[in-house]
Amino acid sequence: MFDERVLASLDVLDHLQLFGSTQKVSELMGLSQSSCSRRFRLLNELFDLSIDRSEGGFEPRHNIDVLADMREVAQKLRVRRSILRCSLGWQVHDLALPPEFRVLDLESMATAQALSLLEGRLVDVWVGGLHECQSLISASLEVLQSNRLTLGQSLLALPILRWEYVLVSHRTHPLQRLTSITADDLAKYQSIVLPMGVSPIFIRSLQERGLESHPDGWSNYGPGDWEGITSNCRTLMLVSPYRLPELEKQLGLVPVRYSLGIHEVMAVVGHRDVIADACFVKAFHALRDAVRQSPIGSCSHTSWLR
Repeated sequence: MFDERVLASLDVLDHLQLFGSTQKVSELMGLSQSSCSRRFRLLNELFDLSIDRSEGGFEPRHNIDVLADMREVAQKLRVRRSILRCSLGWQVHDLALPPEFRVLDLESMATAQALSLLEGRLVDVWVGGLHECQSLISASLEVLQSNRLTLGQSLLALPILRWEYVLVSHRTHPLQRLTSITADDLAKYQSIVLPMGVSPIFIRSLQERGLESHPDGWSNYGPGDWEGITSNCRTLMLVSPYRLPELEKQLGLVPVRYSLGIHEVMAVVGHRDVIADACFVKAFHALRDAVRQSPIGSCSHTSWLR
C-alpha cells in the first residue's frame, strides 16, 4: 500500500504544509494546482487524515500518528536515495550546496521554526548557526569540536566551523570617525533589525553589548533586506566575516572598530534518523567539500573544527 504513488502524494502534502498554498507548491514541484489538490486529497481519503485547509495552510486533524509513521519511512528513503530536503539559516543563506541537498526557500530567520520542521520530518537537514541553540548545548560554542552534538531528544548536530561576528556600518557612519568606541557609543544608534521572537538568544547577546533590536513588523524576510537597511548610514549590524568583501563592494558597509565577542558555529542539524544513518556520510562529505570551496570555508576569519 505504501508505494510510489503514496510517496508522491505525501511529498505534495509536505510541501503544502511547508509553503501553505497550492500555487506556490505547483511552481516549486512543476505540477498543476489541480494535480497538487488531487494528490493531497488522495492521501487525505486513503488514510482518513481530515486535512483542514485554511488561510494558515494545510493541517491534518486525524490519524496524525499514521502520518508521522509515513513521514519516517519516506525520510529514510530520501536519505538512502541521497535526496535530502534542506533549509538554510540566515547566517549562511547564500551557501551553494551539492545536488544531494535540495534547498527549500522557506525565507524564515527563526531557528526555532527550523528545528520544529526537523523534528516533524518535513525538512531533513538544516544548515545554520548554533548560537540560537545554546540553551540545548551543555558546552560553550568556543570549545565545540566536530563531533555529533545532541540537540534535545530527537535532533543531532554536526558542527563544522566557527567564526566571530563583525559589527559593521556604512563607511560614512559617525562611529567610523572614532578610534575608541564604548558600549555607550553603540547605544546612540539604531542597530540590528530583527522581528521580536525570531532569535531571542541572539538579540539578548546584542543587548548585553549595548545594541538593541528595532523590529519592523515583518515575520519573514531575506537577509538581503536585513543587510540593506544598514546602508542608511545610521544603522549598525552584525555580519559573518565572509560577507565583508561583498557588503563593502555592494553597500559600502565596513567594520566598526569594536569587538563584540559574539561567536557562531556553523553546523548541519537533522533528525537522529538522518544524521546517524550510514548513508548520510557520503552526502555530508559532499556538503563539507562544498563549504570548503565557498567564501565561508575559504575566509581567513573562519576556523574549521577538528
